Amino acid sequence: MWGEELVLDAGRDYLSVLSAYPLKCQPLTADYLGGAGGFSGARIWRIRSARGLLCLRRWPQQHPPRHHLEFIQALLWHVDREGVDIVPVPIESNLRAGYVEHAGFFWELTPWMPGEADYREHPSATRLQAAMKALGRFHRAAATFPLAETDPVRSPSIEQRTGHIQNLKGDGIRRLGDSIDPDDSSEIASRARQILSLFPRAVDRVESRLADVADLCVPLRPCIRDVWHRHVLFEGDEVSGLIDFGATRVETVATDVSRLLGSLAGDDPQSWQQGLDAYNEIFRLSDAEARLVEVLDMSSVLLSGITWIEWIFVEHRLFEDIDAVCDRLEENLVRLGHLVAG
Repeated sequence: MWGEELVLDAGRDYLSVLSAYPLKCQPLTADYLGGAGGFSGARIWRIRSARGLLCLRRWPQQHPPRHHLEFIQALLWHVDREGVDIVPVPIESNLRAGYVEHAGFFWELTPWMPGEADYREHPSATRLQAAMKALGRFHRAAATFPLAETDPVRSPSIEQRTGHIQNLKGDGIRRLGDSIDPDDSSEIASRARQILSLFPRAVDRVESRLADVADLCVPLRPCIRDVWHRHVLFEGDEVSGLIDFGATRVETVATDVSRLLGSLAGDDPQSWQQGLDAYNEIFRLSDAEARLVEVLDMSSVLLSGITWIEWIFVEHRLFEDIDAVCDRLEENLVRLGHLVAG
């Protein structure tokens, strides 16, 4: 949970920020939504204006830096021009900028994306395929975004995850265990201890698979990276929005495919195949990218719970919705158990 004084300051500041935008963007009403269910620390307002419903986001102070925010916004403008109309395209301020800098924060105004992030409440093969096709359309449009380097290279995520595992196999897991107060009987602490206990039983298998694909070279393209079921909006069975691009960077598209399919399909092989087939209809994976998808999913299952433990017990990050954090840890625990079982 973030400091109350920051929330109060944000409540006073949002009108000043909106004054930097055209008249049709000025608020008729405004609803403050806090973090809107997210974990990044962003603050969200839903604005009703003459232009329609808008989303005002105050980015966290630490992230993203200016150059990264400008990269994200340039990418969203680009894919929109390429015909992908399901992304929140930044609205230009009166100074023709995609953001406003105010009170030590970057603020961004976009249209409010319609629909609900309700895949888990209403899962179906049709919706899963629609989500994967939407991701394929995004990647196809993003593939024409100009980048400085275009030659195939090794995936940065594979190298980073390999290094993270090597650190954990030293005394990293023991230190993480020591960071949890032995008197802490909370649900979060209980799930964290279970995740730590399963890690040694799966790590060698995952490390071996990472080594198998370490030398594969693939094209790197702009990727969302944090694309999961809560960031895919639906109206009926159709995808109406992809949201939250704060983690976007240049990577292999296999990172997005594995992230979204892992979130939607879990460990169901039939659903995985349906999702891959749907994605390949729009933007076909190469043989190397297809190999990376499975390994990236396995390594994510192994490491995502560890990352949450580091955030909570080492970095002492605080989150608004503890129940949602518990749910994330429980989901990871279930999949980690399946990974251990082979």
